[in-house]
Amino acid sequence: MSSVDSNLIIIGGGPTGSFSALQAAKTGVSTTILEEHDRIGFPSHCTGHISLTGVRHLELNIPRMVYENEIKSAVFYSPSGKRFTVRFPHPVTCVINRELLDQHLFDTALKAGAEASLGTCVHSLLVENGYVKGVRARRDTKTEEFRSKIVIDAEGVSSTILKRAGIPTLNSCLMVRGVQAEVNKIKDIQEDTVEVYLGRKFAPGFFAWIVPRRDGTGKIGLATERGNPREYFHNFARHHPIVSQKLKRSRIESLVYHPISLGGPIPKTYYNGLLIAGDAASQVKPTTGGGIVMGLTAAKIAGEVATEAIQTQDYSADFLSKYEHRWKRKIGFDMKAMKHIRLMLNSFTDRKLDRLVSICANLGVEKSLKQVRDIDFQGRSLIRMAKNPRALATALYLLAISFF
Repeated sequence: MSSVDSNLIIIGGGPTGSFSALQAAKTGVSTTILEEHDRIGFPSHCTGHISLTGVRHLELNIPRMVYENEIKSAVFYSPSGKRFTVRFPHPVTCVINRELLDQHLFDTALKAGAEASLGTCVHSLLVENGYVKGVRARRDTKTEEFRSKIVIDAEGVSSTILKRAGIPTLNSCLMVRGVQAEVNKIKDIQEDTVEVYLGRKFAPGFFAWIVPRRDGTGKIGLATERGNPREYFHNFARHHPIVSQKLKRSRIESLVYHPISLGGPIPKTYYNGLLIAGDAASQVKPTTGGGIVMGLTAAKIAGEVATEAIQTQDYSADFLSKYEHRWKRKIGFDMKAMKHIRLMLNSFTDRKLDRLVSICANLGVEKSLKQVRDIDFQGRSLIRMAKNPRALATALYLLAISFF
C-alpha cells in the first residue's frame, strides 16, 4: 500500500469539490482532488437550470460555450391543466451544460495549483486519535492511502463514505428519485420559457419539467417519492394531455436517474479534520432540488475555512465549526423556509394544487413575483413579497389550506 501526502484532500471532482479546491489552492495550500470517474462531468444527472444572480454572486466566470439558454418565463400547470405564468422583462435564469461547467470549475482549480487523481475511488476515511487524517482509495486495482491535514467530503448524494464512518447523513424520508431525458423536436414551447407540471398522477412528491435549449432540443424530467421513476416518466411523456402532444415527434436521446435530497442539511457538517459540503451535506433547495448555487456557496466557505485551519495548524472540530456557522449564516434561514414550503406542498392534494394555481392567476401574483430577483434565497424573497397585498393573500391562502 503506497501513500500520498497533501495538506487538503477533496473527495469528488464535481462543482462542489472543484470550487472548494480552488479556494484553497489559490492561497498556496497543497490540494488534491480525488474523483472516482475517469472523466469530469460524466455521467451528468443535473438539469443545469440556475439563477443568473447566483452565477454573478459566486463570480464563476463561466465561458459562453457553457450556456445553452437564458430563461425569462415559467409556466406552471396544475393537475387539471390550469395555467399560471410568470414572465420577467429580462432573463433571470440560465440553462448550462453541466459537463462543461464541471470541466470548467475543475480546470480552474488545477490552474490555481490543485492536483487531481481521476479514476480514484475513495472507500474510507483514515482516522487516528479521533481525527480524520486522510482517505483510503483504490486506483488502478491498488489500494492507496492519501494522507492530509483536512478532508472535504464532496462525494455527492450517495454519502457512502460518511455512512461507512458512522456519520449521520441526509434525511431519507424526504428523498425523491429523479429521471431526466434529453429530447429533440419539442413542439409548441417557447425558447425562453420553462414549464413545470404539478400533480400526484405524474410526479408524486415533486413535479415534472421541460427545460428548453435554443436549438429546439430540451431536458424533460420528473422526480417521484414512490414507485419506479422510469414508469412515471413514460406515463408523463406518453399520456399527459399537454406534454404528450409536445413530444409527439420527439426522440429520447438519453435517460439518466439520480436521487435528490429534499430534507434540508444534515445535522452536522464538521468533525475533527473533516468538512462536508454540497449534496453530501444535503445543501440542496428542498423546493426545487437545485443544488448548484447552494452547494457552491458552501463549497467556497469550506475551502476558505480549511485554508484558515491549515494556516493556523488547528484541525479540531471547534475550529472547523466556523464552516457551519458561516454557511448557516449565508443560506441557513432560506433552507429552513424552503423545507417548510416543501412539506406544505407535499401535503396538498391535486384539488388543492388546482385551487392554488387558480388563486395565483386570479390575484395577479405574477406581478409580485416579477419583483423577485433572487430565486435561490427563497426565504428572504418571501419576506419581501409579503409586503405586497396580492402575494400576502396567496401566502395566507397557502397557510390556511395546509390545515385542511
